[in-house]
Formats: sequence, C-alpha cells, structure tokens
Amino acid sequence: MLVYLDTSSLVKRYIEEEGSQVIDKVYEEAEAGRIRAAFSVWNVGETLGVLDRYHTRNLISDRDLEAALRSLASESMKMIRLNSLQVLPITSENIIESWLLVLRHHIYEADALQISSSKEAGCNLFLGADARLIQAARKEGLNALNVEIEPKKALKQITEA
Repeated sequence: MLVYLDTSSLVKRYIEEEGSQVIDKVYEEAEAGRIRAAFSVWNVGETLGVLDRYHTRNLISDRDLEAALRSLASESMKMIRLNSLQVLPITSENIIESWLLVLRHHIYEADALQISSSKEAGCNLFLGADARLIQAARKEGLNALNVEIEPKKALKQITEA
C-alpha cells in the first residue's frame, strides 16, 4: 500500500494536533515495511512554511521548530534508505493536470498538485485534513480520508494493508 500524505498530514507528524496519531501510525507501519508513505517535494516546502508560521506566531518555540526540522529531515532520509518513503517529483504532467483540477474543483493550485501527484504515483490512500481537498480527491477517484474526522477509518485501512 502506498499512502500519500498531504501537507496538513505531514505537519501532524511534527506538531501534535488532532489526527497526529494516524500519521504516527503511517510512519510506524512504513518503517516496519508493511506500507510505504509518499509525499511530493512540494509538500516539503509547504511543511517548512507551516512550521515557520507556527514559529513566527509563537505557537512553537525556537527549540520546537529546530526539533521539527531536524526530525523531518532525518526521518525522511531514513525512510528513503529503507525504501519506505517515496518523495515524488513535480512533473510537467502533474502541473498540467493540476491546472485542470483547479478549474474542475475550484481548489488552490497547491491542493490540486497534491491530488495530481498522488494519482500519478498510484497511491492507494490519500490522507489529509482539509475538507475541500479531501472532497476533490474523492471526486477524482482517490481513496481519500480526513485524519481529523475519520481517524478510525484511516487507522483501519493503514493497519489492514
């Protein structure tokens, strides 16, 4: 099983929020070799931006920001070496498809890019926490779940893979 983590999901790995337990389980199962996780290089940049906003708004300390950045880098490198993480490139096909998704679903380009990346990679499960993104992903035929609203369903799919 290949599980796509959108930016909101990826942030939940490094900042304790509602739905974090689902993402922690994805990492646990991926490190054990039972599933593979995926996100795009775009998600990395967006995650850095979210962590920076948390920091500049004093929602996390300097130390917490440093720890989150260090963990993101070290966990990603470790999981790539274990072949349990696929960091997807942004292709011209992704970008063109995302333009169509923007017009079809009236979503942000960044969200559309996540859907097109997940589709191109053939992900079996798309995890996020943005209702509009999840709805658009479902309309595109993805098995998409909101980790904040449907954590039990997400955990079940992850552990039964």
